[in-house]
Amino acid sequence: MEFVIIIVIAAFAALMQAVVGFGFAVIFTPLLSLAMGAREAIALSMILGMALSLVLYLDDPPRAPLRSVLPMFLAATAVTPIGVYVLAVADERVLRVGIGIAVLASVIGTFVTSHPAAERPEHLPTTLGVGVLSGVMRGATSMGGPPVVIYEHWRGAPTLTIRRRLLAYFALTGITGAVFATGSGVVTLDTLAHAVAGLPVVVIALYGGRYIRPRLSDSWFRLLSMGLLVLMGAVSIIGAFR
Repeated sequence: MEFVIIIVIAAFAALMQAVVGFGFAVIFTPLLSLAMGAREAIALSMILGMALSLVLYLDDPPRAPLRSVLPMFLAATAVTPIGVYVLAVADERVLRVGIGIAVLASVIGTFVTSHPAAERPEHLPTTLGVGVLSGVMRGATSMGGPPVVIYEHWRGAPTLTIRRRLLAYFALTGITGAVFATGSGVVTLDTLAHAVAGLPVVVIALYGGRYIRPRLSDSWFRLLSMGLLVLMGAVSIIGAFR
């Protein structure tokens, strides 16, 4: 039964990732944490999210060069072990609240997306600070995306440029996050077995979502993405206090 729950939630999260362009972790982690516990859900999200990020980056040419996100990636990598340590020792309730806060922070990123600014040059101290925040969040909750999404849209650029930068960043940090989590013992053999079972469904759902996205109006797109984020954040926080 546990495998069935994982496959269903993973398929839904990957489908929404393909339709709205983000959100595998912010959908998958809160929902699965209700069935398995937050720590196990975060570990599995890291493994499946790594695979999904790599597929998206490699399958979306022309790709942003990895060096374009290297400073942020290095800053995130340096502090990811801190987040993984928090994941390993924190109380389940604290982790659930952290998941909820990270998800609701994504709502801000979605609002920023609809109001792009004129393109700003990269500000290295800010870039490094965003990387640090993202690395800790990724290690602790599997969701390092919100600060990076907000920052990239604050910088301003054509939508496709921003999307490709994000795909490059998530491809790199997905690998390091999974490696740190595995090395710390957060990822177990059961986690890997669940990931193997869920991966084919994730890939199938990803391509299914690409069929749906062109047929979704802009108004439904915004409503769906915002509604999912608010719902998943609320699910995590309510689950922590039940």
